[in-house]
Amino acid sequence: MLLSAVALYFAAAAYGLHFEISRFLFPRTPALTGNAPEATLSIKSRSGNELLVRRYGQARVGCVVFFPGQHGATATYNLANYTTAGLAVFAIAYPGQDGASGRTELSEIEGLVDQAIATVANTCSQNRTVFVGVSLGAMLAAYASHSTKPAGVVLLSAAPSLSSVVRIRLRSHWALAPLSLLPLPTLLTHDYSLVESLGQPPSAQVVIFQGTHDDQTPIRLLYSPDILLTGVRVIGVSGGTHSTTFVLSQKAQLSTILEMLRGAAM
Repeated sequence: MLLSAVALYFAAAAYGLHFEISRFLFPRTPALTGNAPEATLSIKSRSGNELLVRRYGQARVGCVVFFPGQHGATATYNLANYTTAGLAVFAIAYPGQDGASGRTELSEIEGLVDQAIATVANTCSQNRTVFVGVSLGAMLAAYASHSTKPAGVVLLSAAPSLSSVVRIRLRSHWALAPLSLLPLPTLLTHDYSLVESLGQPPSAQVVIFQGTHDDQTPIRLLYSPDILLTGVRVIGVSGGTHSTTFVLSQKAQLSTILEMLRGAAM
């Protein structure tokens, strides 16, 4: 019976990681609260899942496409730092989060994001747009830059791959720790990674702000021999954790974004 229970434990986990990973990565969240956007665009997949794009500020200098972390909640990020500098912010709300209907499916999210990026081009050209992504949003921003060439990409609290962050999450819970021994890259339908998405070297300027005290996406993983992000600048945020790195690096983020826009305009 013990062996059967162990086998069921691993089999159930393998099933969940392969078929239900979207549910874990993108939990449902309440409707958005906070400052009302200047405009909201709805983009729907064929199955009816909705991605929302909310615009804040005016594009006097350029545009930022903002990809929040896995829990959405764009209102919890201080985006006024961007808008007061003359940047129009296009904040993404994933399906099932922040008032967007449906639920996020990994098989659909890239296509929905590509459509969202295309709408931003009506306000800002590629060389006047910077992608900013936080945590899980960093991976989405990286893949978006693969098909669309922005002026730059700013990533925060980024994981080098989906399997690496899943493994760390499993190890952080005693009841799930044994599951970290599973062949995660094989079990996942696709092991998304920064190397694959950004290219070697990247086609755009890429800067990663990573907290020195981040235990969910440790900075050391970005320097692993199998990662070696050629042409990517990694900036350690002193004392930053997974949840505080965005706040602690805001001034440096803005400076980097403006520098990327100036460089693309030359």
